[in-house]
Amino acid sequence: MKEKVILANTHSFSSFLPEFRVKKEINELPYGGGWHVRLAQQIAKSTDRYDLECWSIEKQLKKEFVTKDDNILYRFFPAQYIGSKRINLGEVSWPLLRELLIEVKKQNSLIHLHSAFTWTTVFASLYIKKTPILVQCHEDRSLLQLFLETPERNRYYYLASYLLKVFFFERALKKRIDCFLVLNKSAARYFSRLVGAEKVHISTMGIDFSVYRRIDKNRARDDLGLDSDKKYVLCVGAMVPRKGLDYLIRSIPTISEKLPNTELLLVGEGYCKKQLQLLAQKLHIQDKIHFIPAVDSEPRIPDEKLPLYYNAADVFVLPSLIEGLGVVGIEAMACETPFIGTNVEGIPSLVEQFEAGLLIPPRDSNAIASAVIKVLEDGATFSSNRERAKNYFDWHNVAKKNIDVYDVLFDRYYGARK
Repeated sequence: MKEKVILANTHSFSSFLPEFRVKKEINELPYGGGWHVRLAQQIAKSTDRYDLECWSIEKQLKKEFVTKDDNILYRFFPAQYIGSKRINLGEVSWPLLRELLIEVKKQNSLIHLHSAFTWTTVFASLYIKKTPILVQCHEDRSLLQLFLETPERNRYYYLASYLLKVFFFERALKKRIDCFLVLNKSAARYFSRLVGAEKVHISTMGIDFSVYRRIDKNRARDDLGLDSDKKYVLCVGAMVPRKGLDYLIRSIPTISEKLPNTELLLVGEGYCKKQLQLLAQKLHIQDKIHFIPAVDSEPRIPDEKLPLYYNAADVFVLPSLIEGLGVVGIEAMACETPFIGTNVEGIPSLVEQFEAGLLIPPRDSNAIASAVIKVLEDGATFSSNRERAKNYFDWHNVAKKNIDVYDVLFDRYYGARK
């Protein structure tokens, strides 16, 4: 019997993607079903040592949904909120926790939880004994900062989350978790202070560099039906407040005044989409901004189409207020598209690894406009250290880092293989 690895996502996709639906083919889900799904698929290509399962929680579900694809079992479990309508303390999946307790008794297993400061992750660490547990940390964000910046009806969630994190979650996790995988150096410093540097490793999400590469710009624009004579600014990402898309939209009047032939392509979905469309109308620049996919179009852009947008663009802007990594920035620079990103958390590591790109302060539309105008007026060929970045961000190398951690933990708990 193979040793089992259960990769579990511990938050609902529908919390930030309103159109999310569980009952689709797994590869058609947003982000290919989630980071844990893509990672499992890459691990399966690199080793046959482990029996891999991907578990997720989803508040839309009333009962468990199970499917299998390419020898990986996918299980979705119902989740419920903790707290009240006024003070939401997050969500938890009791069915997932019950099943974890059952599964770890059947065979030698490892649990790889995605997201640290969630109830499901914390309760798993409290209830499950004699089983290796590692956590992939996504939450490189200041909860107090979000509390101050969020509208009143939602802000107390972040204050409650901060208090829980400091007084409960941190204390519970540091007692039990064997390893924390983090996205960037600042997160590594934080978790190293919490549990010791020996338990912390930087492990990012990966991309396929054979897919995200430079192609002819005119060919990409022809395939997308874009004007060959215009200048295009591109941003790809979820339309949620932390992505800072309102600051990007507010930069367009200044950019258009200087370079009137410039338009903005916003690729993505999210609960702030309508709000962003209204902002464009308020600024009288709706004809300068293309929301993709458009209303009544396909619900999301297929992954295989994204390289066309990166290559069709003259510059890519990532205006995030909070960003643990910024995978879309990796994809853009792998396509050798000029990159501008805010100087927050994980984004500087992209510039460091590619040895290319511009960093600007967050929440600054003028800085965005100045940087975009500089890149477009300069017109210089964008050059990046693609091979260096590939060693860091390629899926094969990311999967190998995770496998190495799995191997160490399995050998520690269950003994070295003969």
